[in-house]
Amino acid sequence: MKDGIKERMKEKNYDDILNYDWNYDSLPNRMPLSQRAKIFLPFAALTGFDEAIKNTIEEEIAEMGEAD
Repeated sequence: MKDGIKERMKEKNYDDILNYDWNYDSLPNRMPLSQRAKIFLPFAALTGFDEAIKNTIEEEIAEMGEAD
């Protein structure tokens, strides 16, 4: 963590959280990271964003061809 962020967190009395010794092995039924990633795979925050980028790229390439 960057020093500035760490210092601000200490100012807000988060020192107990920053220095807490987390024991991840004691967590019951922890889902593997590979499975957790699959949960969010179908999620698209910006619907149509890929299409808009594709169109913009095609327009820019067309304009570059006209400038020659």
